Amino acid sequence: MTMAATTKAVNVDGARVAYRVHGQGPAVVLVNGTAALDAHWGPVIAELGKHRTVISLDYSGSGDTTDDGSALSLQKLARQVREVAGAAGVSRFDLIGHSLGAAIAIQLAASSADLVRSLIVVAGFSRGAEPRLKLQFELWLDLLRTNRDAFLRLLLLSGLTPAFVSNAGASTIEDMIKGYVPLANWEGIARQIELDLAVDVSRQAENVTSPTLVINCAYDQIVTQTPELAAIIPGSMCRQISAGHLAYFEAADEFLSLATEFLRQHDS
Repeated sequence: MTMAATTKAVNVDGARVAYRVHGQGPAVVLVNGTAALDAHWGPVIAELGKHRTVISLDYSGSGDTTDDGSALSLQKLARQVREVAGAAGVSRFDLIGHSLGAAIAIQLAASSADLVRSLIVVAGFSRGAEPRLKLQFELWLDLLRTNRDAFLRLLLLSGLTPAFVSNAGASTIEDMIKGYVPLANWEGIARQIELDLAVDVSRQAENVTSPTLVINCAYDQIVTQTPELAAIIPGSMCRQISAGHLAYFEAADEFLSLATEFLRQHDS
């Protein structure tokens, strides 16, 4: 459960970007993955917010953010993250990015090293054109256009471990799907998946200078490139948690243990 926070907005390149601020202390900015909302962070926001200022945002294509509907780019979304931090009164911050959000975070860290105190990359990938990932993203787009219910079922089936899905039970899975449908921005999700396909942060990853922790999800059936991404980022540390791609549903405690220790080491 996340703590209640008022949604605010800042105008960035014609988009009205929604964001929320929780807690107090050193600032950390969270960048979601594709089709994700604050709820997908599970208990992460509440726990980090006990000792930190936690800033989360709806970048274009999700949540309460509105824009002109044009194609997305990592540069555009990285600017949104940077401007949200500025609007929240933060000049230097730690940065946590998950999946597509990891690519956005790498883009920002490479281009604005003075802002990013440290970087945590979770379930990140360097190239959306990697054959298996490309096949998956193209299937997502096809289902999004033809059978949205099937898209959500596939996302849960591939995003969570078999044990989690089996133990959750059919009614819980149905509740997760039904709870998400009213919140979904289907056109925006399609734009985000199109960006997933275009992602290539190999060069940007080589230029990251912030201290970096890369977290691989041991049972990830969506992204399999995370260890290779860690090898590209100079001096990065790679650790693993026992989770599928949707890490915070299954291994929030493991993630928080690694993340809080890493963040503590780089507080200044």
